Amino acid sequence: MPTPRADEPDAVMVDGIDMDMDKDEARLHPLCDFEFTFESSTLLIEPDLPPVHVLRGPLADETREAYVFPNDEKEQERLALQGPIMQKLMGGKLHFAPISSQDYPHFILDIATGIGDWAIEMADEFPDARIIATDLSPIQPNYVPPNVRFYVEDATEPWDFPHKFNFIHTRLTGGCWEDFEKQVAVQAFDALEPGGWFESQEVDCNISCDDGTLDPCGPIVSWISDLILAADKMGRPTLLGPVLKRAYENVGFVDVQQRVYKMPLNSWPKNRYLKQVGLLWGHNLVEGLSAFSYQLLHHGFDRSAEEIEVSRSVGWRMGMGMDSS
Repeated sequence: MPTPRADEPDAVMVDGIDMDMDKDEARLHPLCDFEFTFESSTLLIEPDLPPVHVLRGPLADETREAYVFPNDEKEQERLALQGPIMQKLMGGKLHFAPISSQDYPHFILDIATGIGDWAIEMADEFPDARIIATDLSPIQPNYVPPNVRFYVEDATEPWDFPHKFNFIHTRLTGGCWEDFEKQVAVQAFDALEPGGWFESQEVDCNISCDDGTLDPCGPIVSWISDLILAADKMGRPTLLGPVLKRAYENVGFVDVQQRVYKMPLNSWPKNRYLKQVGLLWGHNLVEGLSAFSYQLLHHGFDRSAEEIEVSRSVGWRMGMGMDSS
């Protein structure tokens, strides 16, 4: 990799191919320590602010077409499982950027933070850093470490932060962007201090198999392929993993590194560690598939709720050997 120039940020990517956040309340505090002022329409999340855009099931598509995924309580429970799975797959790491407690990033930005678990864990790891996390919905915890702030912000719009960051992060944001390179990578490049780091932990959610035994026309492969195509038709592509390296380099990042992990699906691995990861990821996918399917397949292919439910149930049982209820 080329040596980074002083005026150019660095980048590291985690591309997951093939597809417990318990905190001691004694060391958590309400939002009270610091806040930033934005010139754009940004809202600081207060503890009593209710969630918005709660979407799930066949009625979700009537609420907000651009909001591809649900964010109700069931989805928040699923999101709480995703972070630990990713972290377990990556050997317990929250990040791969070469930052440490001795040389910590003073300002960290987490884009599309979801329930905020990554930002909270980073706040614990770097208690002297200030961490900003943004999302469309205020679904984060009320009590957080004093050095983290959550803001309601549409990251597809121009970013307007009052200072630059040393580390910017995204994780599992497929389906959030029309164009990751233009909406995220370009803005991250501009929002970083010279020598800062941008890291994305994203996936290629196509299902594949090492030994050639997976039927490429089978129900589970067809189902996932339909979801990917539907998301593309809606202008919210879900396949970020395959485009990350090119996007980073196009923008001007140097020292671009890509780490590729295979995410097992279900319990087929012989390795006990990967078997556990596969079981967890299979459960994670099953929990979210129904809600994803209604929104994507209705708008992408104009399928009715009844058509979606029948094909989902049959396809998932045949493809995964799991109960789809």
